[in-house]
Amino acid sequence: MFWQSKLTVPLFRPQVHFVFQSMNVRFTVMLALILSLTFAMAIPVSALAQKAPDGKSGATAHEDLFRNKQFPSAFECKVCHPVQFRQWSVSHHAYGNLSPFFTSVENAILSKTNGTSADTCSRCHAPLSAVLKTMQISNVKRQQFAQAGEDFLGPVVEGITCVVCHRFDKRYGKRSARSLITQGDIFAPIFGPTNNDIQAETEKDSRLNLVTERGKKGRAIHKVVEPYPFLRASRFCGNCHSSRLPTGVHNEETFDEYRTSQSAKDGVTCQDCHMGKVPGENKGFDFAPAAVIGKTETKPRRLSNHYFAGPDFSVLHPGIFPHNPDAVQLASYAQWLEFDHKKGWGTDEFEDNVADDHKFPKHWEDQDLRYEAREILEANFELMDWAKDQRKTLMLAGYKVDDVVMNKPSMSDGLNFKIKLRNAVLGHNAPSGFIHERMIFFQVTVKDGQGNTVFKSGDRDPNGDLRERYSRYVRNGEMKYDKQLFNLMSHFMARTFWGGERTQLRAVPFSAAVRPFIRPPTNPTAIHMRPESARSKKNSIEPGGHRWAEYHVDPSLLKAGETYTVHMKLIAQQMPAYFIHVSSGPGFDYGFSLRELAKRVVDLSINLWETTETVTIAN
Repeated sequence: MFWQSKLTVPLFRPQVHFVFQSMNVRFTVMLALILSLTFAMAIPVSALAQKAPDGKSGATAHEDLFRNKQFPSAFECKVCHPVQFRQWSVSHHAYGNLSPFFTSVENAILSKTNGTSADTCSRCHAPLSAVLKTMQISNVKRQQFAQAGEDFLGPVVEGITCVVCHRFDKRYGKRSARSLITQGDIFAPIFGPTNNDIQAETEKDSRLNLVTERGKKGRAIHKVVEPYPFLRASRFCGNCHSSRLPTGVHNEETFDEYRTSQSAKDGVTCQDCHMGKVPGENKGFDFAPAAVIGKTETKPRRLSNHYFAGPDFSVLHPGIFPHNPDAVQLASYAQWLEFDHKKGWGTDEFEDNVADDHKFPKHWEDQDLRYEAREILEANFELMDWAKDQRKTLMLAGYKVDDVVMNKPSMSDGLNFKIKLRNAVLGHNAPSGFIHERMIFFQVTVKDGQGNTVFKSGDRDPNGDLRERYSRYVRNGEMKYDKQLFNLMSHFMARTFWGGERTQLRAVPFSAAVRPFIRPPTNPTAIHMRPESARSKKNSIEPGGHRWAEYHVDPSLLKAGETYTVHMKLIAQQMPAYFIHVSSGPGFDYGFSLRELAKRVVDLSINLWETTETVTIAN
């Protein structure tokens, strides 16, 4: 069951004192309070419980209607912007609020801080959810389309959806997403990087029957495009990609890394590399219509890639993600979880051979419906393959292995070699973002002439973890600690009561109290240049910098005159398996087992580089 916090402790608890200078003021305030309470008590219960035509109370029906008008869904934008929608629908932004890692980590932190972390995570991952106060609703229970008697939570499910960026009208810059998203339905103005000229010209075409006001028949579009060139500035991305936790820990530093980088000096923006033609490289933009209305294309202009290529990828059922209007109309998230696509449901091979008495979930008993579901999934599979290529292209642009140095091996010195890894990105560190879960590591295996492994580093334990301090097999003494592991993953460092520091999986400070609270630091972090209780230990490579991964194979493992093969890989993985275990509390959603989820994360890792060297041991 999805966990819902009952703790409502505010982040700050100011003491407010009312001082009245005279008895007259005190009497006036007391009288107003009594009258207001009397008026509230006089409201008939029947008025509050009045039912709407659909059976809901008047208050609930009004709330649903108002919520529907607050923010349009991306599905509404898709009608005229199919290219942008397709790119966005499989993006990390679209995945932001659906990720089981996000929801479980947020709930775990809320639990450990007694709710005092508030909407620290949601304000970036699910900004509309934070605005509408729907953070603690299970994603499986949310609805993207308004059905009879159901709440409309489409924009909430969509994470960083269209209006999150295109309803900003102020230059916020670095505010850790503490910013105002302009509310309004599909007809409200939106904010774009240029101006309203193209829309004004398109509206003159009477064949398109465009309408910008509610109540008129035709194609509904936004009333006007307000010019907001700040959308193309790197500082716009800094609103979320430069954030601090309530403790003062700077957990997302991409924009801050960019500000002092060569790319910033050269005028290369975040959008140039993450929204251009080639992910990870400043190779320009496509030039095409920004909107396609029916079969009519608007005037061509610079067209940005709304996939926003990054290092992570979805682990969800393909019927749930990517966002697909056909999928959500065919079945709910809970029903899609029952559709076993891995067994071939909806394919001729399966359907022609399935037993007559085979029991399907109630929603999927109809064979035609299963075929229709398979068609939707095939379209989603095609889109995900495209996204994987975009993701790999981005990663390959950032990590370059420049050199492998193999020293002359001997029985006295053993086998010594090193690998040079360079960050080819000039705009930020590699890895960047939430670096406390990003894994970039070398996997090295040395085998003798008979194929026996004599040395390995960067290999995984049965849980899918590297052999390092958080591996359960290492901690239980069942596997040896990998002393030569090269991994660019960073860690939170927390101060202990007795001095010194230790690594920590979450930036939640230790507390001597039974019920820990996150409070503002007593000393300004800007003066001390670090938080009081925790910090980040960064292992990432600075822009344009490099690191050497050095390895030594002890002579006792080698034989004179023997020929050995050294197989080397550079692997990118979005998070370690142990991070899944420690985050698998309430809110995990989707019915995952820990082993299945860890396997999916490992399977989605990318081989960025691979080579094999052969060496012969001298006497």
